[in-house]
Amino acid sequence: MVDPPRPARKGALRVSELALLVFLAGMSGLAWYHAGRVPVSICVTHLSIGVLFAVAALALGEHREGWRYWARELLPIPVVPYIYLSLGPLIPLVNPRVLDSSLLAADRAILGAEAQAALYALPLPGWWADVLTLAYSLYFFLAVSLVIGLIMHRDPHLPQVAAALVITFLVSYAGYFLVPAYGPRTTVAQGRYATLPPGLVGVHVRSLLDNWEKTKTDAFPSGHTMVTLAVLFCARRRLRGLYNVLLPVGALLIAATVLLTYHYAVDVLAAVPLTAGSIGLAALLAGAIPPRAAPSG
Repeated sequence: MVDPPRPARKGALRVSELALLVFLAGMSGLAWYHAGRVPVSICVTHLSIGVLFAVAALALGEHREGWRYWARELLPIPVVPYIYLSLGPLIPLVNPRVLDSSLLAADRAILGAEAQAALYALPLPGWWADVLTLAYSLYFFLAVSLVIGLIMHRDPHLPQVAAALVITFLVSYAGYFLVPAYGPRTTVAQGRYATLPPGLVGVHVRSLLDNWEKTKTDAFPSGHTMVTLAVLFCARRRLRGLYNVLLPVGALLIAATVLLTYHYAVDVLAAVPLTAGSIGLAALLAGAIPPRAAPSG
């Protein structure tokens, strides 16, 4: 039994695309409003990216086969990391405070002082640090693998999945404006992060991530946890085979957010209801993601 295709409106932007455009428009408006503190080039770039993205999506149209189909489905993928990498100069314009002390206090209230201290003193062998680091680095690629898998299966509910993933990403980004924080690796666990065992590849991957991640006050909520949970939810409903592969990777990734001191425990806990809310909002706007029907016979 095959799921019926979801009817597509020709000449219309999808929910995932509109969400990205709204966020880009907000970034552009914020930059223009603070033009004296933000280079004009940044203001123009955000606006230009949004216009080009919308034009490309509409020009590609709705197709079920060929390069246009692939191009339309993959179109949001470069825009999501572009937004993330562009948030750094904008966050202080909205909220100049750094709230690590508040998150640290929340962690202490949740865990207790002894458990908190033990968490940041937990020994990690080099191979385990390698495994956790590699899992942590796959954050964005989990979502990409799901999208590509659904494209290959010509899944008719890919627009709903894309809406859930994009909105989850954007909700996590919005959290960085509301609660800017660097995370425990720069505060209570600064020494622990600096002395993590180098392993075979871990130290090099962490160095690459530190250099690549230009948005530094991105601790709350844990976007890694939010997106991983959203990917697992969508994969379980639409691509069970891929879900079975991604589940252990996702579990390691979420564990790495705390064990490698990238996030406070409260960042990870907050990610659960925020992910549920993001998926619920996407379902309201784009339609729910139904479970794939079992093959008949």
